[in-house]
Amino acid sequence: MGDTLPSAPAAQRKAFRRIARAIMARQPASETLALIAGEARSLTGATTVAVALRARSDALLEFAAVSGGNPAEIVGLQIPIEGSLAETALRTGQPSLHAAPGPAAGPLPVRTAAVAPVVRDGSVLGAVLALNRPDDRPFAEAEADALSALADAVALALTADETSRSWVEQRRELAVLYDAARTVSGSLNVQEVLTSVLDAICQHVPHQAAALFLLNDERTHLFIAADRGLTDEEREVQLAADGRMTAEVIGLGRSVLIADTEAEPDFESPTPESCTRAAMVAPIRSRNDTLGIVIVTSGQPAAFSENDLKLLSAVGSQAGIAIENAWLYEDATRRAEESTALYNLSQHVSSTLDLDRVYQFVADSVLSLLNVDKFALMLMDRREERLVTRVSRGVDEEVFARVRPGPGEGIAGWVYEWMTPTAVTDVAADARNQTAAIHQAGVVSTIGVPMAVGDDVIGVLLAMSSRRRLFTVAEMELLYTIANQAAVAIVNATLYHEARAKSSAMRGYFNRVARALGAAIADQDVPRLLADLAIEMLRADRCAIYLVDGETARLRASSHFRASAAPDVEVPLGEGLAGWVARRGKALVVDSLADDPRARAHAWLGRDRLESYLGVPLKEGRRTVGVLEVFTVEPRAFTTDEVKLLSQFAQRARLAPRLVTESPAPDA
Repeated sequence: MGDTLPSAPAAQRKAFRRIARAIMARQPASETLALIAGEARSLTGATTVAVALRARSDALLEFAAVSGGNPAEIVGLQIPIEGSLAETALRTGQPSLHAAPGPAAGPLPVRTAAVAPVVRDGSVLGAVLALNRPDDRPFAEAEADALSALADAVALALTADETSRSWVEQRRELAVLYDAARTVSGSLNVQEVLTSVLDAICQHVPHQAAALFLLNDERTHLFIAADRGLTDEEREVQLAADGRMTAEVIGLGRSVLIADTEAEPDFESPTPESCTRAAMVAPIRSRNDTLGIVIVTSGQPAAFSENDLKLLSAVGSQAGIAIENAWLYEDATRRAEESTALYNLSQHVSSTLDLDRVYQFVADSVLSLLNVDKFALMLMDRREERLVTRVSRGVDEEVFARVRPGPGEGIAGWVYEWMTPTAVTDVAADARNQTAAIHQAGVVSTIGVPMAVGDDVIGVLLAMSSRRRLFTVAEMELLYTIANQAAVAIVNATLYHEARAKSSAMRGYFNRVARALGAAIADQDVPRLLADLAIEMLRADRCAIYLVDGETARLRASSHFRASAAPDVEVPLGEGLAGWVARRGKALVVDSLADDPRARAHAWLGRDRLESYLGVPLKEGRRTVGVLEVFTVEPRAFTTDEVKLLSQFAQRARLAPRLVTESPAPDA
C-alpha cells in the first residue's frame, strides 16, 4: 500500500469488519454507503471520497454518499456520465487513476483521483471516487486495489439492502393476504365482506380514498358499494361500464396503475380531480366473471408501486370469490324457509367454543333442514392422515367408527381429496364406496361436502338417508353453507382448546417450579431444574443454560447430556450456537446441525448424534445475560410458537435474574 499508513493490512481488516457488521445489521443503505465512504477516505488518505450510482437514466450518476467536503450539499446531486471522472471506470469496469488536470467530478474539485467501479453480476452500478490528497501526491495502484475492494462492499451493501426491502415487501404481502383470507373469507354477509375488503386494503396501503364498485344487474354501470374517505355526495358517483379504462379492467380483468392522473384523461375518479394525483384500479373477479372494480387514490403523484398493485389485485380476487359466496348464501336463504334455521345455526356455533355443542348444533341443523335420518361429521386426523367421525346420528356408531378413510378413499375421502361436493343416489353401487364402505351402516343415499376454512379442508359433512333419494342442487348448496359455518366454528373452538391446554400445561410447569423452590432447593440447583423442565416442555433431548460473562458464555447448567459428549464449559461470544445467540440477542433455530457452520465450533457435537437446535436469549432489561438452548436427537423444525413458548417459560421462571444474582458455578 506504499507509504500510506491507513491502508495497512490491519487497518483494512478492521475497516471491512466494521462494514460487514453494518451490512449484517441491515441498517439503511445510505448509512452503510456513508460508512464505506468514510472507511475509503481513511484507507486511501483522500480528502474526499464519494459513492456515485447510476440514476434511473443510464446517462447520469447520482451521488449516494460522501465523506469529506460538504455531504449535505452533494448527496443527491446528479451529473452526466459522459466526460466525468468516472466515465472510464464505468465503461471498462476497471479501476482508473487520474492526475491533474483531469475530468470533472461534478461539484467536487479534482487535482488527483482514483476511481473504482461498483460491479455486480457483470453490470456496472456506479463508482467509488477517491479525490485529492493533502499533499497532492497521486494515488497508486495499491490505493486503487483497496478502493476496488470497497467498491465490492458497496455492491454487497446494495444487494443486502434490496434483499431486505424485498423481505419487508413480502412480509407486507403475506400480512395483507392473511388479513384478507382471515376476514374477507370469514363471513357470508355481503356488507361485511365488502367492509373487510376495504379494511384489508386500507390497513396496508397508504391512500387518500378507496371505493369498491359493483356492477348493476344490467351490467351497464358501476355503483359504490363500500368506501373509505368519501363524502356523502361522492358516494353517489356512478361509472359507465363501457368507459375506456373501466371496460379494459372489467373486460380483460387487467389491473391498472396510474402514476399521474393528469397524464391519464380517461381515468374517472370518485374524488375531485384536483385532489387525486395517483390511482390503482383492480377488478373484483370470481372465477371467470368480473363483479366490479376497486379504486384506491392518493393526492401525491407516483404514490403507488407495482407491488401495491399486485396486492390490490390479489385482494380483489379473494373479494370476488367471497362476495359471490355471500350472494349465493343470501339467495339460498331467501329462496326457502331454511333461512331462520341457518341463522340460528350460525348464531349458536359462533357463540360457543365448546366443540361438542358445535357438533350437536350442526347435526341437528342438517337432519332438520335436509330432512335426512342419518348424519356424520368427519374431521381429518393430521397424524394418521385419515378422516375420523366426531359425531354421527342415525347409524351404528361402532360400525361407522371403523370407517376411517384416507384422502381419496371412499365417498368421504373423495370429497376431501378433490374438495368437491358430491351426491350419490345408490351408495352400494358407487365404486368409490368400496374402499371405505358406509352402506353397511344402512346408508342408501348420501350427499357429502368438504368443510373448509379458506383453502384448508378440515373434514367432510355427510347427510345420509336410509331410503333411496335424489338430492337437489339447492340441498347441496344448503349443506355446503352449513359446512362453511361449521368449519369456521370448529377451527375457532379447536384453537381455543389448544390454547387452554397449552396454558394449563404451562401453569403445571410453573407449579412444579414453585413447589421445588418452596422445598428449600439449593440455589445452584434451580437452573438444573429449569433445564429439566425445558426438555420436558419442548419434548427435547438435551438442554444447556449459559451465563454471559464479559465476552464469554459460561455453562451454568445442563441436562441429559452424555458424559462422553458434554457441552462446552465456555463459548466465546459470537462463536458457535450459544455464542451466536448471546452476541445478537436473538433466538436461533437450526433444523439440521450437520449443515450449519456454527455447529462446527462445538467439538462435542461430533460425538453426539443431535439433529436440531433451538436457542433463546435470556435478557435482563435489554441486556442479554444468558442463553437457554435445547437439542433434539430426531430432526425437528421448531415453530415460532415453540420459540415463544421457550422464551415465555424463561421469563416467567425469572431465569435471567436468577443467573445474574446467583453464583455461576458450572453444572455439567
